[in-house]
Amino acid sequence: MHYRMLVTLDKDGIETSAQARLHVNQALLNDTSFCGDGGRFGAPLADWSVIGGRWSGELSRATWAKKVTRAISQLEKEAGVEVWGAHYSSSEMQVAQINLKNMIEKLYQKSLPEEFKGKGLVYDRDMYEEFGYEDDAMLVTRTLYNAFLKEYEGRDSQGDNHWVAFSDLNYEAVNPDFIGRKWLVVVDYHS
Repeated sequence: MHYRMLVTLDKDGIETSAQARLHVNQALLNDTSFCGDGGRFGAPLADWSVIGGRWSGELSRATWAKKVTRAISQLEKEAGVEVWGAHYSSSEMQVAQINLKNMIEKLYQKSLPEEFKGKGLVYDRDMYEEFGYEDDAMLVTRTLYNAFLKEYEGRDSQGDNHWVAFSDLNYEAVNPDFIGRKWLVVVDYHS
């Protein structure tokens, strides 16, 4: 089963999304309790992970991409086909999907804020891209804090032996001071 994990980390020395995504990926892979041998009587939490994955773009959908996401959903509904993560056996549906995808990608590209232009962002994403996409790690803003972190206030992680929904790599309890000084990274892991 796939799970979403939100990871935060200090921005000190980590200046870009790519650096934040690489740091989180390496930290998780080097933690044997996450994806390794586990402990004496326990299994590791995951057997596989990627940055973003099935949740790639989720931080954007909660911020700048709300409007374009609604427009894309409406286009998919009208066409009777989905673009992201959908595969059709019917050649007729495949053609409809390709045509819709071309229209959607143009719309998506037009909606990109300046900071994301030319960074490889697309609507229809490869869910197996190991290091995810540019918007799978963002500096924590008030909007991101309220949408993703507020529910974990006072905790440095949330989960149990079978799944983890949130973890701060610096073992710091979530608080509003995260805004502007922490990265938020989305991880897809399989267990």
